Amino acid sequence: MRSWDLIILAWRQLKERRLRTILTILAVSIGVVAIIVLSSQVESTRQTVLSTLESLGPNTLIIVPQGRMPFSDADVNKIRILEGVSRVIPFLTIKVRIPGLEEESVNLISISSLDLAELLGSVRLIDGSLYYDVPAPQAVIGYDIATNYNTQEPLKVGQPLIIYLSNGRTLTLNIVGVLDYYGTSIMMTQVDSTLFVPIEYVKMLARGISYSGVIVKASSSEYVDTLQEYLRQLFGRRVRIFSIKQVTTAVSNVMNQLSMLLISVAGTAFIAAGLGTFNIMMVSVLERVREIGILKAIGMKNTSVLTLYMVQGFLIGILGAIIGLALGVAGAYVIPFVLGGRNMMFPFGTPPGARGGIGIGASIEVAFNIIYISLAIMISIATSLVSAAYPAWRASKLNPIDALRYE
Repeated sequence: MRSWDLIILAWRQLKERRLRTILTILAVSIGVVAIIVLSSQVESTRQTVLSTLESLGPNTLIIVPQGRMPFSDADVNKIRILEGVSRVIPFLTIKVRIPGLEEESVNLISISSLDLAELLGSVRLIDGSLYYDVPAPQAVIGYDIATNYNTQEPLKVGQPLIIYLSNGRTLTLNIVGVLDYYGTSIMMTQVDSTLFVPIEYVKMLARGISYSGVIVKASSSEYVDTLQEYLRQLFGRRVRIFSIKQVTTAVSNVMNQLSMLLISVAGTAFIAAGLGTFNIMMVSVLERVREIGILKAIGMKNTSVLTLYMVQGFLIGILGAIIGLALGVAGAYVIPFVLGGRNMMFPFGTPPGARGGIGIGASIEVAFNIIYISLAIMISIATSLVSAAYPAWRASKLNPIDALRYE
């Protein structure tokens, strides 16, 4: 029997039980959707974090105090005089509340305007300009604060902004700039939901300011390890020291493990799909015992019968993969919006002009997604073929005489 005839016959038999076939195909597609959606979100997170770390540079060390001994100006000056230090960026992060804002609290980072560019990688403003390093109540606000998470008219340059500190004190800041959408995090806080003020202003408000942390730029990569050792000797257990290289490696390892975990979880959907495919194929064989007997009686070979039902399994797998691929790509775009974020992993590369670029080339995005998409399709087809193997073998071994007598 010709191959094309076997495909047509297999498709015709599947169409006879449309509802059952559709449900089986959907069961297979769920596994594909799970792999694509989950892997895309993991890759989005990985690339967002890594792009933020890359913006700080490989020669960067981050120092944060431990316990109740924050950094002082004296500590900062000690770091500045160390050999191999090209720049020291002290910063202070506190939680504040803005009346009428959807989020209960946001982060306020006080930092020099010159150092802000180092922290963000580049300062992208959609309105206004950076503040001056003077003790004045100026503020540059993140995109989400300006738009109140797209729920109201945007705040504009020149408007006053009232904030409440944790100690109950109220401050009124003048908005001098609004940042473009970044979609990334710095120092464990989202840029878009952060407001930045001059560190000189905070020093004026609080005498003897203590810093939340210090970013140290080494003059070259050769000094990074040496500086870490100097800083450990200088501050001991008072501080925790992270190099961007160490953090990048740790993030990559965690994300790789998370990817494997999520793919394993998605694999359970394929187990359910495989059992469903096995069930429909067994029922299909039992329903067509007499039909199989007639086909074998008029000359169809065992291999042709085996191929017929393997083709049915293949068709279920490939259709499930196609539907799952379409739903998975759609889900990769939609889910970040449902979860309240905008930055997402575009399954086929970041579109030109998209805001909040993730910093790693679109070609790598495509490569990663081709791997996951190919894996999902192959597992889908393999699951269906394996599930169809026994029913197909059983059909091929039916005795024509016994099949014709079957009721």
